Amino acid sequence: MQWILTLLLLLPTWSASDKDPTGLKEEEDLVVQQYAALEVATVLLKCPAPEGVSVVEWRVNHTAGPIWEASVREDGSLALWNASLAQEAEYSCHNPTTGEELRRVHLKLGYPPKKPSVRCFATSYASPVSCTWSLETETHLDTSFVTTYRHGMDGEAQECVRASSGADSCSIADVQLFSAVPYVLNVTAANPLGTRTSLFPFLVSQIIKPDPPEDLKVSPIPRESRKLRLDWKPPSSWLFLEYFPLKYVIRYSRNGTNSSKMTRPSEQTSFVLTGIRPGATYHVQVAAQDYLDNGEHSAWSSPAYGTAWMPE
Repeated sequence: MQWILTLLLLLPTWSASDKDPTGLKEEEDLVVQQYAALEVATVLLKCPAPEGVSVVEWRVNHTAGPIWEASVREDGSLALWNASLAQEAEYSCHNPTTGEELRRVHLKLGYPPKKPSVRCFATSYASPVSCTWSLETETHLDTSFVTTYRHGMDGEAQECVRASSGADSCSIADVQLFSAVPYVLNVTAANPLGTRTSLFPFLVSQIIKPDPPEDLKVSPIPRESRKLRLDWKPPSSWLFLEYFPLKYVIRYSRNGTNSSKMTRPSEQTSFVLTGIRPGATYHVQVAAQDYLDNGEHSAWSSPAYGTAWMPE
């Protein structure tokens, strides 16, 4: 992992910034959109009171009356305390004598994004690299993502392509399979309250994760009451099996028990379980991994069930 530490020390710095959490704006428009962070002590909504008007009236969603957890300051601005989602609304300030609307504020409350959690994997050595990301905390605001990657320090920034604008995954095609130079994925989350960036460096060999084996079958063996035969197929997404072999591990358990057993890894796509209890039904799954132990093993296959041969 030394190359990763070196790379992160040498990478240019992407700043992570939060904007003013109170969302104060110096706008003269009659209708404004204002964003503010949840849980801040005070959110100020400004009102451009005309000359000669010393007091203004604030309304919420066109309704006059007391406003929950709020007070009007001397300059006419409305102070909301301990911002919560319950205070998200349309606020308007008015001349109390004429009723004239002086300003309308659409208030949206939420959080700036935290650093995205990023993961990349490839289902075979010849497949595109797929990357996914998520935010651990809900922002309650529309949050967009920019995804780019570089190959090495001098590589040009390129787009990690998403299937749609709202997708939380992207793919990198045409990666150099045996390159010792790492790729670096940059995922930046942004909303009106701030931005956060995560960098994910990787070598293709370190993120290999096959899909699960397919078409698992469990069959009794005639005249063998303590054995079961297992057969399956390699994942269809694993390309060039002759050059990049897989090995498999089996997990099985007897129905009605909470414990399971596992076999040692094997290249074969069939196996005979021994020591089976006659008449008992067994739950079986298979996982695959690169033969050289690169990356991680697949998820477990869909389960299959079987019972050993019983004499009639």
